[in-house]
This record gives sequence, structure tokens and C-alpha cells, in this order.
Amino acid sequence: MCVKFKDEYLEVDGKRCLYSDILKCSIQNEDAHFKGKTKPFTHTILGGTTFMAGAVEPMMYVGIKVTLKDGTVLPIYVSNEKVLFNSDKYLSDLKEAETILSKIKETTR
Repeated sequence: MCVKFKDEYLEVDGKRCLYSDILKCSIQNEDAHFKGKTKPFTHTILGGTTFMAGAVEPMMYVGIKVTLKDGTVLPIYVSNEKVLFNSDKYLSDLKEAETILSKIKETTR
């Protein structure tokens, strides 16, 4: 993942969006089973559980869902690999996502 903050726009892995086009953004945990198979962040895990989760802890990717005014989603995946909720890697990825989200919100004010 490569995120660049330019004067007028945000660039994520070569895709650009104007800050003025950002409607909202939030940290999401995408169910690893669905990553790349459906629209980004359609299948999320809240608080480390899914409705379909049984005794098995779900694997996930931490990211930021950037929703643009036209309804499209610009995904920023922080996790490079699947993580378990509250694992050291998850907490590290979450901290990085919080830093990026803070920067986006600061820039879009």
C-alpha cells in the first residue's frame, strides 16, 4: 500500500481522488474470505466477530474505506496479510490506519 498526500488530492496505489470529492472515511475490518471477491469493505467484521462466525476466529484485513461523493469507494488496505482481531499485528495495523485516517480528516477540513 502506498498512500501519498498531495496538496489537492490523495493518491492510493496510483489512484487519485480530490480531497473535495471525499464524502466520508472510516476504519474497517474486511473479512479476509471476501477481499478481492466483492466490492471493497462490503463484508466487514465488527468487534472481531461476524454473524456467521462460530468457534473459529475470523481473519481480516484492516483498512480505511474512503467513500467519494459519487458513491465509489477508494480502499486503503493497511494490512498486507490476514490478521486476527486484537493480535499484535492487528493492533499495529489499526494504529497505522488511525494515523492515516487522522491525516485524511485533517487535510479535508
